[in-house]
Amino acid sequence: MQYGKSIRLSVLTTALAFSAVAQANNLAITGPGAGADGSSKASGVSYGDVKDANLQSYWQPSSNSGQRVSVKWSSAISANQVILREQGSNVTSWRLVNNDNGAVLATGTSIGSNRTVNFSTVSAKKLNLEILTASGAPRIAEFEVYLNTDGGNPPDPTDPTDPTDPTDPEPGPITSCAASPQGYASLNGGTTGGSGSNAVTVTVSTGAQIVSALQNRDLNRPLTIRVNGTITPGNSGGVSKFDIKDMDNVSVIGVGNNALFDGIGIKIFRANNVIIRNLKLRYVNTGDKDAITIEGPARNIWIDHNEIFNSLDVGKDFYDELISGKKDVDNVTISYNYLHDSWKTSLWGSSDSDNYNRRITFHHNYWHKVNSRLPLFRFGQGHIYNNYYNDIQDTGINSRMGAVIRIENNVFENAKNPIVSFYSSGYGYWDTRGNSFSNITWQEYPSDGIIAGPNVQPTAVLNLPYSFNLLATNQVKAHVLANAGVNKCSF
Repeated sequence: MQYGKSIRLSVLTTALAFSAVAQANNLAITGPGAGADGSSKASGVSYGDVKDANLQSYWQPSSNSGQRVSVKWSSAISANQVILREQGSNVTSWRLVNNDNGAVLATGTSIGSNRTVNFSTVSAKKLNLEILTASGAPRIAEFEVYLNTDGGNPPDPTDPTDPTDPTDPEPGPITSCAASPQGYASLNGGTTGGSGSNAVTVTVSTGAQIVSALQNRDLNRPLTIRVNGTITPGNSGGVSKFDIKDMDNVSVIGVGNNALFDGIGIKIFRANNVIIRNLKLRYVNTGDKDAITIEGPARNIWIDHNEIFNSLDVGKDFYDELISGKKDVDNVTISYNYLHDSWKTSLWGSSDSDNYNRRITFHHNYWHKVNSRLPLFRFGQGHIYNNYYNDIQDTGINSRMGAVIRIENNVFENAKNPIVSFYSSGYGYWDTRGNSFSNITWQEYPSDGIIAGPNVQPTAVLNLPYSFNLLATNQVKAHVLANAGVNKCSF
C-alpha cells in the first residue's frame, strides 16, 4: 500500500560512547575518538559515510548483543516510519524504542538488506534501535527516520479494526480442537510432536511405564505416549518428575478423562517439537515443583487442553508454577488450558538476568481463582488473546524487563491489577487492544512498579509474524468456558 510522499528527517546518531552525524543523503560516523575518514575508535567501527542504499558502508558495534544506535533532535519531531538496512543478516532480535518515554514502537527478529518499519505517529526527540541479539557482528548500514504525509499515516497497529494493520487477525471460524497450533508454535516448520508416518505410539497407566517409554525410545522415530490412568510418585519408579530431555518429536496425550498426574510433573529440557495435551496435573510438590516446566534450549512446544491446578489453602511457596519456562525457550503456544487455584501460576524468565528473547502465545485459556503471574513475563515477546480471567487476587499479566506483550480481546472479571509491570529493575510494555474489564480494582504501589489502569492504554506496538483467528470480545467468555480443559476433543 502506498502512503504518499516521505519526508527525510536530518538526524544526529549516537551509539554508546560515540556519535554520528547524518546529512540529507548520508550518515557519517564522527565525534570524539573518530578519525577524519569517519571511522570510530570508540565503541564501534564505521567504514566511511553510511550512505543511502549503500550496504558497503556501515556501523559495527563492539559486541553482538545489548548494543544501541540512536537518532535524536534538538526539539521533538513527528515520525511514523523507520527504514533499516544491514550488511548481511546477523541481527536476530531488535526493537525500536521511543527514548522519551520508553515505549516500544516495534520489535523484530531480523533486519536484512531493507526493512521498513511502520508505527503510529509519535512525537519524540530521540529514537533508539536496540540490537538485542545477533549471530555475528551486526553491521547497520542505515537507520533513517521518516514522516509519511499526503497519503495519511501508516496503519495503526494499536487498532485491530484497522484493515491495513499488517497483523490483523484473519477472518474465519475458531477451531478449538485443531490438529496444529496457532501462534508462535506455528513458526519454524510448526509443531507436530509425536505424529508422523513412522511414529511409535504406546499407551501407559503408570509413571514407571512413562519413564520406560522415554528412556527406551527410538530417537529416529516420533513418539506419542497416551496416558490412561493415574500417575503418582508412588508408581513412577522413584523419579521426581518426567524428563523429556535431549530428544525431539514427542507427544504426551491423555485418553478421554482418564489421565491424572497427581503430585508429579513434566519437565521439557533441551527438547524440541513437543506436545502436551488433555492431561490433568495437580498438587506437584516434587522435582522442580512445577506441573509443566520448559528449560531451554527448547523450540516449538504446544501445551493444549489441559487442566492444571494446585491449592490456595497452603503457603504461597508450598507449590511452584503451573506452567513455566526459562532460558533459551522459543516458539511456544499455550492454548485452551484450565488453570486455577494457584499462587504462582506461569513464570517466563527465572530472573532479571534471564534475558533470552522468548516468544510465547497464550490463547483461549481459562484463568480462575489465581493469585499472580498470569503470566509473569521477562524479556521477549508475548501474545495473549481471547483468554478469560476470573478472580485475580493480586496481580495478573506482569510484563517486565523490556518484554512486549500484545494483549487483545481478553475478558477480565473480578480482578485486581490485571495488567502491571512490578518487581523488576526494568519495566515491560503492553500493546492492549479490545479487552473487557469488569469489577476491576486498580491499586498503585509506586515502590513496586506501574499499573496499566484504570484508563488502559498501549505503551508499545507488537506486530506478529503469523496470522490467527480472533473471537469478538463479547464471545470469549462463553467460548472459553465451553472449550478449555480436558476431555473436550477426541485426541
